[in-house]
Amino acid sequence: MKFCFWVSHRQLIGLGTVATRHSEAYFSGVRKNCYFNYEETVKMGDQNRPLLYKNLKSILDVFDDPENKKVKGVSELMEIFLSTKLQHQDIADENKKHPLIVLEGLDGSGKTTVGKRFSKKINAQTWKTPPESIGHIRHLFDNHPVLRTAYYSLGNYIAAYEVQSLLKYSPVLMDRYWHSTAAYAIAQYVQDHPEYPMPAEGDPIYKWPEDLFKPDIVIFLNVSEEVRKQRQSRRTNITVQEDMLNSDLKFRQNVIQAFRNMYNPGVHFINADLDFEPKFRLIEAATKDLLKL
Repeated sequence: MKFCFWVSHRQLIGLGTVATRHSEAYFSGVRKNCYFNYEETVKMGDQNRPLLYKNLKSILDVFDDPENKKVKGVSELMEIFLSTKLQHQDIADENKKHPLIVLEGLDGSGKTTVGKRFSKKINAQTWKTPPESIGHIRHLFDNHPVLRTAYYSLGNYIAAYEVQSLLKYSPVLMDRYWHSTAAYAIAQYVQDHPEYPMPAEGDPIYKWPEDLFKPDIVIFLNVSEEVRKQRQSRRTNITVQEDMLNSDLKFRQNVIQAFRNMYNPGVHFINADLDFEPKFRLIEAATKDLLKL
């Protein structure tokens, strides 16, 4: 027998508030084999913070909180967001002419090397999240217990405004996007609260936000831990979550599983342990129809 534990969470319509409604609990054996049903955006974290932000308004509401407004970097972040939105929102309404390709992968998976060569081959602009426009204040949020995920989530929307302007002229290859934000946030929450297992495949928490510009394809470079650590050893700037990838097998597994569970759009996994040329050909094959290669 297994002990299973299920809790329902409903997002309330109104002023962006989210309420938690506990329904029923089932007990029967080993909790690690059970799943927690998160449903839509949940507000179940410490300090009343959401696990994930499923729309732009929910992110802005957090930064609009009087206490959060006092945090260093928040004022500048909001100014950048509003300026970017004003500058690009008219262009964003136009039809794009080229595809947005997102390259995902754990740190050390080879995204940078592959991305540089692939973008050159397809004459693509390169972009990343968080975008350079807010990269200089990233250190103010990376280890913040409340605003870290909010910062990365807003960075996705800022990047979305920026790349839509570029897609009129060429393809864009993006280094990370919403899937990274979601996968790390989910894995981090499960890491901090072991009483909550990973949400099951098909749970709406893995679904792309309705109001965020969607990529045409998302490619995940899946690399073995031995190879990943060899590549990452050359890096010097490591965040807390990146360090956890190295030290905690379960956290790393949960991040990858979250990527596998993403849908609408899903994630196309490629074996990044392969030598460069066969790996590169797999990426070309995955994007062939989009780019008419």
